[in-house]
Amino acid sequence: MVSYNYRWKSKDQKEIAEENLIMFIKKQIANYSPFYREWFKQHEIDVSKIKTISDVRKIPITTKAEHSSDPYSFILKPYMPEWWECKFETKPLSRLQSFKYWLKSQNKSYFREIFSKEPMKDEEKTITEASNDWLPVHFHTTESAKDPRLIAYTKRDLKKNIPEIAAQIYSTGFRSYWEVFSLIPASPSINFFQSVWAPLSVGGGSFFTCGENITSIDTQIELVNKITFEVFLGKPTFVLKWLKAAIIKLKKNKISPITSVKLCILSGETLKSKDKTKIKELFSQLGSEPSIIENYSNNRTKVSFTECSENSGIHLNPRYFFWEVLDQKTLEPVEEGESGYLCFSHIDWRGTVFLRYNTGDLIGGLEWKKCDSCGLTMPIIKGPITRKM
Repeated sequence: MVSYNYRWKSKDQKEIAEENLIMFIKKQIANYSPFYREWFKQHEIDVSKIKTISDVRKIPITTKAEHSSDPYSFILKPYMPEWWECKFETKPLSRLQSFKYWLKSQNKSYFREIFSKEPMKDEEKTITEASNDWLPVHFHTTESAKDPRLIAYTKRDLKKNIPEIAAQIYSTGFRSYWEVFSLIPASPSINFFQSVWAPLSVGGGSFFTCGENITSIDTQIELVNKITFEVFLGKPTFVLKWLKAAIIKLKKNKISPITSVKLCILSGETLKSKDKTKIKELFSQLGSEPSIIENYSNNRTKVSFTECSENSGIHLNPRYFFWEVLDQKTLEPVEEGESGYLCFSHIDWRGTVFLRYNTGDLIGGLEWKKCDSCGLTMPIIKGPITRKM
């Protein structure tokens, strides 16, 4: 991957995204994705002839039905039965790739060497380095689905892609020394796990309530009244409930005004205009005037995306995703700025990988432009996001 700058012109970023997507399809997906190898055969897609984004768009849309039928087949994995368990037969790593893993393992210390009774041989070290790229170290599920399906991450995903995407929160004015209060219930979903990963990437002290069944609202309010939290994170309904409970305590002089909150990031639900207005009013009554920032989460994207400021529109990542908007009836790509279903392809991920996946989320359009607020040039979602499929 080339070095990247989110302030490059949209034309340049689009060209890089298209080139990297085509390269990713040819070198990774076509070789190591059990699902897409069969998908290409089924639809007579000759990967060697994919030269342009028009060629990519000949690949049929993927939906949750395909993923639900066999989620394990969407996990990239080279066929290396001597190294690890192989449920599907894909292509093996080349000798050159294996050599690179061996080279990476040389002059490197491993915890296994420190604590185990047996020494590590060179082959085990090489397998360890390859495993970091290809074997899942974390799963979450499509939590809200009637039949949840697993989404896999490798160590490479968590060390390379996740930190850069999570760092987008800096565009909101976030600082690494701020404290974050999370109302998101503990669950095996991206909405919860990104809030856990983010502090490891961007800093910030975080308290996770894990939901009121774990930490009562009374206990939560007492904690916020004692510790300076600059950021609130949660679903709109949870935040509204929390604020109303806190204001009751404030009026009864059981707590002092809460004046420290600078950001309120809302995720996990469609943000209604009336709820946003009400949340601002309630925070003001408590003594804070935070910016209300909307966040977009979809379990299959593997990350969350945010606005940079109030009403700026969700900023989508253009380096690790290729974005399309599909017509509601024909499912063909629409022109920039037109409404339709949000569709994405992963670029340079490991673990679970999707190509032209229709999220079923209806948006008002997608505009790839320089944001007047943060100065970054990114695909920005127009209008509200509505779940339709």
